Amino acid sequence: MVVRRYIAHHYETAPQRPERATARAEPPRPSVMRKWLRRHRWQLVPIHVATGAYAVAGIADQWPTAGYGTLAVAGAGAVAWLSRVSPAERAYGRLAVAGAAGWVVVADLAGPWTIGSAALWTAALIAAGRPWWRSHRVRGRIRVDELVDAWPAWSDRASLGGVRIVSATAGRVHDRLRLELLRGQQRARTVAEHLEDLASVRGIAPWRLRTDQQITATDPGLVDLLVTHTDPWRDEHGRPVPLPHPAVADPAAWCAPARMADPIPYGVEAGAAAAAVALRNERGGRFLAIASKKGGGKTVLLHDLLAGLCRMVDVDVAMIDCKEQGKASRPWAPRLIRRATTPTEALALLRWASAENDRRGADSPDPVLQPTARRRALVVVIDEYGALALGDERVKEEVEVLARKIRSASGALILADQRPDSSTWTGALRGQLDEVIVGLLENRRDAKAILPSMDGLDPTEFELSGQMVQQAGKKGRQVEARTWHLEQPEDITAVVEACRDRWPANPITSRSTQEVGMPDPAPLPRGQRAHDIRQQIRDGLDAITRQDHSGVPDLTVDELRACAAANPGPEPTAAERSLDERIYAAIKAAPPGGLAMGDLVEAVQEPRSTVQVRCAAMRRQGRVHTDPPKGRHARWHITVSDQPAMSNA
Repeated sequence: MVVRRYIAHHYETAPQRPERATARAEPPRPSVMRKWLRRHRWQLVPIHVATGAYAVAGIADQWPTAGYGTLAVAGAGAVAWLSRVSPAERAYGRLAVAGAAGWVVVADLAGPWTIGSAALWTAALIAAGRPWWRSHRVRGRIRVDELVDAWPAWSDRASLGGVRIVSATAGRVHDRLRLELLRGQQRARTVAEHLEDLASVRGIAPWRLRTDQQITATDPGLVDLLVTHTDPWRDEHGRPVPLPHPAVADPAAWCAPARMADPIPYGVEAGAAAAAVALRNERGGRFLAIASKKGGGKTVLLHDLLAGLCRMVDVDVAMIDCKEQGKASRPWAPRLIRRATTPTEALALLRWASAENDRRGADSPDPVLQPTARRRALVVVIDEYGALALGDERVKEEVEVLARKIRSASGALILADQRPDSSTWTGALRGQLDEVIVGLLENRRDAKAILPSMDGLDPTEFELSGQMVQQAGKKGRQVEARTWHLEQPEDITAVVEACRDRWPANPITSRSTQEVGMPDPAPLPRGQRAHDIRQQIRDGLDAITRQDHSGVPDLTVDELRACAAANPGPEPTAAERSLDERIYAAIKAAPPGGLAMGDLVEAVQEPRSTVQVRCAAMRRQGRVHTDPPKGRHARWHITVSDQPAMSNA
């Protein structure tokens, strides 16, 4: 081919260039032996070590100085390398090095080419090689090598051409392949959309492949592909396996004494490790939030946490459970120092917990209470928080106050909600969160109301019962876990009885549940209970109708008050006078807003009916009065007036 070019205003013939090859020369294909050696290089390590020991013994037989010098250098290098592995592997390596050195010495004395030395060498190779060949680390390396070698063809057939493997790590449950995407052309969701194609090409179940997108937050060009080979949540066919609580199998072993600083295990992580959450750190107590829709495992998770709290020797537990009159918390009642099953009791318990937290923090000699068997920390558990907060605005206010101050006395607060909402989980409450555990939710709006971030797992796509995602802090790593199953009342009773020695010897207040140890009433036949109630109402009305009211005078309210003043009641006894003084002192020490009847009952520690009777008597005497006069919002005040007694009646 002749090409003309323009040079210095005239044409000349340019020299002909050799034509480039249209196709690259193919690299030489490796031989069959080379492929076999590369594929089985990890299984051949014990044979390589044994062959090297035999060679060192042969050298020592002819040249002792060179042979033993080589043995010393190789042994020192192996011992130095063993400092990087786990303790079990380090012990195995040291035994292997000692065995190889001992065999070299014996072979040098008896002759390396004798039948006895060869038989001993073969037996040592089989004995020392078996743990190596059975090691999960070796099998993992072989498995990862196969994945890396197959990835080019695997990804091309699944329409992921150009995605290459940066690193590969073997694990006990799944192997991690870190993939690098084509910059500007592919995104992390590209790999997620082709997971089914990858599984189909590989010939494995789709649930064995998933992506860990948390690495994408730091570098959007990287994605971690997790290839599961042993799932602790499923069997070989992908069906979920039951996860019974360890306390069900052996309550005595599970209920070994523990402290509040110890994390509470509640399930199994995706990596087969025990999932746990801590309710205390070096700065004090922590605030934990739990959220899950109906059937998502929220109640079972609360049972798991209560089982962990039950065995602690330095913890007092108070619980609010207003769903179905506290049916879920009834088996735990003997271990609780206080329990509320109605909204009114819940509000009173929250106020008591706030004051009790301040008292325990003030009595502590340290700036942060260090819980002991005598100085216990207070843990408050609230179930169905959203329903309580929507029913009474004061509940949300008290919870926010308690969340701010609970860690000052090393206490902990656990809130569980079925459907988080931005109106109840406000910024003031979310700002105090230390840990969040979220199960299956209805929609992403509910998840965003409680989760600090949605960069990783999506709680609306969970498939297994009890599947949870745990996140610590706003930027903490999300951990996927599945809860243990602890729900049968007889199993919970066994745990509580095994931890009887950890019950508080002198609780602050008596337990508010009197039904502990009492059998439940037998259910009536369908419709019988309503019929009995109607019959009782009819009988009462008939009795009132049959009474003779002819001699009763028709008096007005003022006339009735005048009659009451003219005919005072009997003089109070010594016990009643003492109770009157205690009531008067409690009302006098109340804040300017007055004291509610529920708080007054808590202060004097007497039955509510008795306190109401004595308060009515003191009001007739003019010592105390209520503002407003009637209603649920009435507050008791001390009467400071020179007016007659009946003016305050």
